[in-house]
Amino acid sequence: MRALKKWTGLTLLLLSICFMQVHTAFANPADTVLKGTALNGIIDIDSMLESHLALQSDGTIWTWEGNGLAKRGPKIPGAVSAEVGNIALKSDGTVWTWGTNESGQLGNGTTDKQKPSLNHEPAQVKGLKNVIAIASGGSFHVALAKDHTAWIWGSTCISAMTRSDFTFKQSYCNAFEEHPDEEKAYVPGLIKREGIVAIAASQNNISIVKEDGSVNRWGYWDNVRMGEDTLPWATKDIVAVSEMYNDYMGSLLLLRKDGTVGYYEPTAGKSKGGFIKISAAPFDANYNLALHQDGSIWNHEDNGNLIQIKGLSRIVDLEARAANSGLALDNRGTVWSWGDAKYGSASQGAAPKKTLSEIKPAAVIKSFSVQLNDDYIPLKAAPIIINGTTFVPLRDVFVAMGAKVNYDSGKITISKGKTTILLEENKRQTTINGITKQVAEAPRYDQGKTIVPLRFVTEALGATVKWNAASDTILIKS
Repeated sequence: MRALKKWTGLTLLLLSICFMQVHTAFANPADTVLKGTALNGIIDIDSMLESHLALQSDGTIWTWEGNGLAKRGPKIPGAVSAEVGNIALKSDGTVWTWGTNESGQLGNGTTDKQKPSLNHEPAQVKGLKNVIAIASGGSFHVALAKDHTAWIWGSTCISAMTRSDFTFKQSYCNAFEEHPDEEKAYVPGLIKREGIVAIAASQNNISIVKEDGSVNRWGYWDNVRMGEDTLPWATKDIVAVSEMYNDYMGSLLLLRKDGTVGYYEPTAGKSKGGFIKISAAPFDANYNLALHQDGSIWNHEDNGNLIQIKGLSRIVDLEARAANSGLALDNRGTVWSWGDAKYGSASQGAAPKKTLSEIKPAAVIKSFSVQLNDDYIPLKAAPIIINGTTFVPLRDVFVAMGAKVNYDSGKITISKGKTTILLEENKRQTTINGITKQVAEAPRYDQGKTIVPLRFVTEALGATVKWNAASDTILIKS
């Protein structure tokens, strides 16, 4: 765990330690491009539509869209599970939220729906203790406590239909109507059931499993069907449920006490036993996933047919995504992905529309990070190493350093104090305070953004640059 003393050693180090790298061809096919390394040390994963999350053992949150690179998010030391909706559970039973608060999902009694913000740092949700599980629908969160009670907050619509301190009205689900008591939903309130042992949520639904194996369910499906759902069956043998996104076609995946998997009513296909976890696909009931006790993953269709996902073993967690698509976490902390996660795009290691027998899972890749002094810099796009030179998006890093950045038709001006740097896209010649210099790699325009050589600009602004091999992080000291 040492930082390299000289930037020139960065390329050699990366080539030796990054055995799972993304190599991409730019305009010049001869370019060698490194985008990141495989996620590692992961203890939990989650997925909601095209958004995905991985929780590292040190509490670092990684997020990505579709099959893109995972980006570093906030760090919540002690976190043991996390959800895409920006909620985490710590080992001490406390719950933490961050991010947006348009529906009061932070649980702090406020909302910023009039002026949405993404800058809320992780903070503890007051009033919750001894929590053992969490679930999120994005605009609302659910927490299951050790005493078998469950708490919900956010989304006035879903909160009002599940909590005893509300009298539910359809108007609560109209985004254009305001109610004098809606602020109650901005802090956790008890769900009107007891003896709860499992919880599940999707965008507009929530389900609970009680100690007797029965299921209660609420949701907003349309202007006719809302509130508490009348389930089409009576059962007392359920241990876990998984909701499809927005309850598409009324789908609810069930895990029974005998380890079999069912599909929203007993007459639908029933699988063999031995399954311990389930995940419902977002829109298609033929692509649900089930984790077997032997560490294998199986695709579960609504008629009960099972097809094993080859190339995966020692799996401990899973997330269904789009058709023929999913995420898996193995017991070594590596996250694997396959399929058309962006509903038609190519994935890491698999082409669209391949059959299950043809799918080849590939490790999810995390992007390199940039740390300025003691703080990580949020980046709109990930750093890229091209032919040994690290490139970063034009503005993010240098603005964070206090520099002014101007772009005009390919010409770039970066200034700070008495230093002015002039660069131009696709040209290696540059100037610093009027003195001509040459850069190893010219600034370039890539995938809708201008990227510039990090080391050259950073050192010209008086900062130092090092590489932290343990965390794949570029360290800038200014």
